[in-house]
Amino acid sequence: MVKQEDFDVEQFMDKYETNIVNNMGETCCDSLSVNQLLELISKEKPEVDISLKRKQICDLILDTKATYGHIRGSPDLKSAIAAIYNEDLKTEGISNDNIVVTNGAIGANFLTLYSLVDANDKVIVVSPTYQQLGSVSAVFSQSKVNVIPFELKYENEYLPDLVELKQLIETHFPKLVIINNPNNPTGVVWDNETMEKMVNLCKSKDVWLMCDEVYRPLYHSVKREDQPKSVVNYGYAKTISTGSTSKAFAFAGLRLGWVVTRDKALLDNLFSKRDYNTISVSMVDDSLATLVLQNHKVILKRNYDICLKNIEIVQKEIDHSNGLLSWIRPKSGTTCFIKINIPNLDTYKLCSELAEQHNTLVVPGEVFDNRAGFLRVGFGNSPESIVGGFYELKKWFIKNGYQK
Repeated sequence: MVKQEDFDVEQFMDKYETNIVNNMGETCCDSLSVNQLLELISKEKPEVDISLKRKQICDLILDTKATYGHIRGSPDLKSAIAAIYNEDLKTEGISNDNIVVTNGAIGANFLTLYSLVDANDKVIVVSPTYQQLGSVSAVFSQSKVNVIPFELKYENEYLPDLVELKQLIETHFPKLVIINNPNNPTGVVWDNETMEKMVNLCKSKDVWLMCDEVYRPLYHSVKREDQPKSVVNYGYAKTISTGSTSKAFAFAGLRLGWVVTRDKALLDNLFSKRDYNTISVSMVDDSLATLVLQNHKVILKRNYDICLKNIEIVQKEIDHSNGLLSWIRPKSGTTCFIKINIPNLDTYKLCSELAEQHNTLVVPGEVFDNRAGFLRVGFGNSPESIVGGFYELKKWFIKNGYQK
């Protein structure tokens, strides 16, 4: 097995995020407590007895015997997950049987690659994206050379060049193509037409298509009619979606994720491999995640408001930077990829100094397939973090002679 490379983005975050003041590295929407969720539900659904809900939750935690619970995930949880996928469709499409419950989206991604990628398989991975998708593919294919990047370009607004993808597929004959829509770190969304063309391309070549959809459906800047369906809802069985309660739904601490696919053989393999690395998720996480996902529209409404307000703060900072900063304005998720227009700037050094000397966490582009000159900024956190973070970033530019 190939040596596992360090997980650069997670190690950079872990080094600094605990005691930081201005956290612009956070990629989840401002995290909720269960009590905050219940307050949101009470405002949107006054008919719900919140006192009873609170008692039920307390009883669950205090009185339920801590067994393994539903080994494959409770029926209520799976139904709540399926309902989110079926919002795409006029009729029910995804059933409980299409869902594999995991420990977070990171567990979902790992389990999928563990189940699908064998030695010497070629895997095409979109770039930039979350490092796990390429790094773990390299482990199971047993060589980094088996992982072929599909580059998204700033100049093309990070939209996919499907002609180039077709050429990559015809050149390398991959088993799997991995994408990430909405994209981390750019926040770009590929629309329905683009996704349909991509699915049909993979279908025509009999290639699996996996999409990390952990930021779906946080489409805060996309009209409802333009929001893409999940990758599993375009009529091709060899498609896979992964997701979780973390990013779009503001409950990262539950560590609850899932894999969705319509392919029966892959589902059987996922459950077989899952016995070795999961067995079951926590009963408490299962029950609380059910509550979260059954009320996901209430949470999304709150999170849309946070993102729309904070994205305007970022826009104003970019507009007032005198050309020092630029971006492709994100339409979804909680992250953006800001370009610093200074030739040959070491953004890893910049971000390290911001954390160590300015109490500000921003993630360098170097940890996203070596995209030096870019910063990943999370805008789903508090407005104070964003305002304070950009203030410290400007201080760094002044100190280093890039801005008056």
